[in-house]
Amino acid sequence: MGGDHAPQATLGGARLALEAWPELELLLVGDEARLREALSAHGLTGALEKRFKIVHAASVVDFHDDPMAILKEKKDSSIRLAAQAVREGEADGMVSMGHTGAAMIASTLVIGKLKGVERPGLACPMPNLGGKPTVFIEVGANIDSRAEHIAGFAVMGAVYAEQVLGVASPRVGLMSVGEEDSKGTGVTLDAAALLRQTDLNFQGNAEGRDIWNGRFDVIACDGFVGNVVLKSAEGMAKMVGLGLKDALGKGLRAKLGGWLARPALRGLFKQMDYREYGGLPLLGIKGVSVIGHGSSDARAVMNGVGAALRAVEGRLHERIEGRLAQLAPKP
Repeated sequence: MGGDHAPQATLGGARLALEAWPELELLLVGDEARLREALSAHGLTGALEKRFKIVHAASVVDFHDDPMAILKEKKDSSIRLAAQAVREGEADGMVSMGHTGAAMIASTLVIGKLKGVERPGLACPMPNLGGKPTVFIEVGANIDSRAEHIAGFAVMGAVYAEQVLGVASPRVGLMSVGEEDSKGTGVTLDAAALLRQTDLNFQGNAEGRDIWNGRFDVIACDGFVGNVVLKSAEGMAKMVGLGLKDALGKGLRAKLGGWLARPALRGLFKQMDYREYGGLPLLGIKGVSVIGHGSSDARAVMNGVGAALRAVEGRLHERIEGRLAQLAPKP
């Protein structure tokens, strides 16, 4: 029940999710008194009441807290208890719009890592010109990665593209500074060698522009590069949006053109809207964890639940574990 607009956005998103998926059941983890006080205001009454349960959490990890607090001072926090519910089989997955670092630690240390996973990775669906988004992994959970970590990210991203996005034989690329096989650092060259040993549809090196042109379905990199690219893309999208708004508001002709282009622009901006994806899946753990933006509204929360539901239905973590066995050293 974390996030800038909690519990209002979370409860509103829970209602939308319950209405969208009739078989869905939810555990709402947070301050029970506060949640019950807000249920009716967000339509969580009547028949919907039978499909959710409140799990009381006495504390919350604030954004200024040390994320490691969930292991010591705040063992009764909503993030920690949600992760415990997944570990103990009371829930199939967790969705958090709260403290990103705490959610990653809870997912990694409380739910636990899959066999063969040294570093779980955050995957980000990036819009592109080809239709279905490019799975860009890893975007910040691991700042410094070795070759085997990056190869593992590629495998996990490919399974996500297959099982959640419905991409058959996803085209996998490795982020580098040129298309040629000889380009890259020692780490990326070693990662490429590992990926050639798998049955992935590995297409070689990708460049920054390939994230958006639809040439690849999955692009893997270390978390330092991934986070810089993600934040740059967010800034560019905001600048383009504000620039268009300003340009289309200058003069009658510009306003008329903007009015005529509005349906097309609405579709474009919807494709770039993080709320449509709901959150980023942390891949490589023994369950499902989707980590959303702190400023998420009800629609983003609903789509975050949807992303988790698709991952559960696709048995994502089981399939990832099976595919990662290909990267294990040969006896």
